[in-house]
Amino acid sequence: MKPPVIFIDDEKAIRDSLGQTLELEDYQVQLFSSARQALSQFDNHFPGVIITDINMPGMDGMTFLQQALTIDAELPVIMLTGHGDISTAVDAMRIGAYDFLEKPFSTEHLLDVLKRACDKRELILENRELKKELASQSSPGPRILGNSLAIKQLRRSLYQLQENETTVLLEGEEGTGKRLVAQFIHDHSPRQHLPLISLKCQDLTEQQFEEMCFGHSPDGGKWADAEGSTLYLEHIDCLAPASQQRLLDQLTQAGQATQQGSHLKASDTRLIVSSSHSLDVLTAQGLFSDALFQRLRHCTLSLPPLRERKEDIELLCQNFIRTAASRYNIEAPLLSTEQKNKLLAYNWPGNVRELRTVSERLVLLGSQFDTQQTFELDAPLPSLSERVHQFEFTLISDALRRHNGRLKDVQSELALARKTLYDKMKKHGLDKQDFKE
Repeated sequence: MKPPVIFIDDEKAIRDSLGQTLELEDYQVQLFSSARQALSQFDNHFPGVIITDINMPGMDGMTFLQQALTIDAELPVIMLTGHGDISTAVDAMRIGAYDFLEKPFSTEHLLDVLKRACDKRELILENRELKKELASQSSPGPRILGNSLAIKQLRRSLYQLQENETTVLLEGEEGTGKRLVAQFIHDHSPRQHLPLISLKCQDLTEQQFEEMCFGHSPDGGKWADAEGSTLYLEHIDCLAPASQQRLLDQLTQAGQATQQGSHLKASDTRLIVSSSHSLDVLTAQGLFSDALFQRLRHCTLSLPPLRERKEDIELLCQNFIRTAASRYNIEAPLLSTEQKNKLLAYNWPGNVRELRTVSERLVLLGSQFDTQQTFELDAPLPSLSERVHQFEFTLISDALRRHNGRLKDVQSELALARKTLYDKMKKHGLDKQDFKE
């Protein structure tokens, strides 16, 4: 069934004829001879369109239009006018009418205007609901958005962790939001007054991990920096066996130091780790330390891939669009029906991270955004060099976004020399000013 239509005309023959036409097209039609009577039949949640004649006894169409728009300024009202009323119809458009039809009009023309008005109304109401959803979750810090069962369960688990200091293992594919969740856990813990300290373990040699995590002295490295705070180790599944053992030794020593009468120095560092692969599977395959896994597994949170939570895609996309539009001072575009369908049909191998990139492109490119090319499901896979280029761009732009364009912090997170970072930013056309809030 199509959306409801309210049709107002004082002439019964016209009401009955047009009402029958619309009913045959599967519209839900309400017929009124009085504009005043029709005013009480809708509110700002009305999901349909109103069609009204201009010249009527009692309350005329212009007065009705003005009062209807006080109920909902975005309500689509189509005005019907005779040949001599064109100037009045133009005035109605200035006031806020959606469109006008000059009598006599063809059925095809009426149905075309009505369909466009219904599509616009649907987009407006959906956008309002999305804004409400975003506003309801507008607490400070990172937000875990979504209405899917998996995300609701994740939020419940996260709130249960608020007063808990246990080690947390986050598992999920690349781009599912593991860092966002780590930041959320830290920001809702008693340690929130200190910054979250993070270290990417991917591609680190044993020596690099030792130096960056533990330093050359007992007071050095990320572990010491996170004293009294939280240390987040990303891509722990990429650690070399010797580095896994070194981390296990540190956790064992920290545990022993908390025992009464121990001569060891106690460590007050809360640990969160993440993996893009199941550590249970890697351990069974002999690719990850069983002893370390047993230390980390007590509180494991799994983040679902985006393709398994498609009911969240539109909400997330709208959130990214609003954020990008605000950052670049551009009017946020409304998603078309075609774009929504493409969003839902696409498999999202890059998960939420890829959705954010697509959403930002939609804002920046506007009408030049190529929906078909962006979501071409049968397009050939990019070459290795193209994928490396895209990965590097995403890695650096994500870091710039997290640190609000502060290059020193980006250098530290990515373990890059200053000149190397500058060169890579230049290669990818990245400007730190674009990431400052």
